[in-house]
Amino acid sequence: MPYTAEMIFTGDELLRGDGVNTNQSYLGERLLDLGVFATRSLCVTDDLTAIVPAIRESLARTPLVLVLSGGLGPTDDDLTREAAAEALGVPLEHHDDLLDLIRERFASRGIQMSPSNRKQAGLPRGAEAIPIAGTAPGFTITSGETLVVALPGVPWEMKEMWEGTVEPLLRERTGTGQGHAVRRIRTFGIGESLVAEMLSEFEWRGGEVEIGTKASLEGLAIILRGPATPQGQARLDGVQKRICAILGDRVFGVDGSGLPEVTGEALLRRGLTVAAAESCTGGLVAKRFTDVPGSSDYFLGGVIAYENAVKTRLLDVPEAVLAEHGAVSAEVAAAMAEGVRRLLGADCAVSTTGVAGPGGGTDDKPVGLVYIGSVVSGVTAVEELNLFRTRQQIRERAALGALDFLRRRLAAQMPED
Repeated sequence: MPYTAEMIFTGDELLRGDGVNTNQSYLGERLLDLGVFATRSLCVTDDLTAIVPAIRESLARTPLVLVLSGGLGPTDDDLTREAAAEALGVPLEHHDDLLDLIRERFASRGIQMSPSNRKQAGLPRGAEAIPIAGTAPGFTITSGETLVVALPGVPWEMKEMWEGTVEPLLRERTGTGQGHAVRRIRTFGIGESLVAEMLSEFEWRGGEVEIGTKASLEGLAIILRGPATPQGQARLDGVQKRICAILGDRVFGVDGSGLPEVTGEALLRRGLTVAAAESCTGGLVAKRFTDVPGSSDYFLGGVIAYENAVKTRLLDVPEAVLAEHGAVSAEVAAAMAEGVRRLLGADCAVSTTGVAGPGGGTDDKPVGLVYIGSVVSGVTAVEELNLFRTRQQIRERAALGALDFLRRRLAAQMPED
């Protein structure tokens, strides 16, 4: 049987919509990487009458791990310590050494600790404190077959504690070669419905290899799960190979790096440089390139040519082309890419021009229409995208689309040995 996990998040602010629960998606991903499947996730109000029964009900199902997130602060509505102790039937005990650590953390920031922070030095009897990331200690405690983990709700604190303490504990519990293995086939520019059709030969659920998907602005991940035995790994290898063959160049990797990193690595391996000319994306292509450490080895720079006069003056886009085809056109995208390559002396170039919305669209050029230009090996090509959702999502998707178009053209025109 696969290892399972459950998660309970506390916080009225999450239920009111004042905050977005990014911790859930992060923890789900990290658990899946360990071959542990999150089967339940619950968000409850800051009230012992809600938190305590939720913990007890989860423990009755004996997951490998129960993660509690939030409620470890110093205020009266931070109740996770008390709730865990009550649910487990143990007292809450004060730890002077933990209080000293909290006091030292405040002092290191030039702040005197408030008396209200004393409650953070309390732990359920038998619990082990997790090293402090911010000022809120977390803890672990075992109940039967379940490891109970309490983490702060602040995302960066939670992540530091999870990666530094909790993951090593779970790796010890799951062992090597046991449980389930996970593969993520990472794609861009292809939707879930089309993928479902293309992969219709597979039994997605109930087979020896289970298949799922996760869609985001970063692309679509096809998630494969199977036993982490030698036979199970071999079956995963076979399914992965077949899916990659079916989806072709829409696959940019398996596990590992994201699209900006993969595109940068492709340029770096070939010893090429790139420049960007952007209109509708307003610098997001350059941002995606430069988010990657070491990108100065291949990314030379970019021009944000939002106004037509900038397109003509800096990128040498002919006024006649703008007049005949309009700024949002394949012809202008091509001219922008060629212009920035010449201007900055790059080997390759990408460009974007489109209608990001929410206004400005027409019947011929609706909101979401984006043209991406690229120059590779002296050959210019343009790709048309028809995107949707909000202005920011269209712009982000277009920026990633520019990187993906360049990646695919590099692979097609300049294949590696």
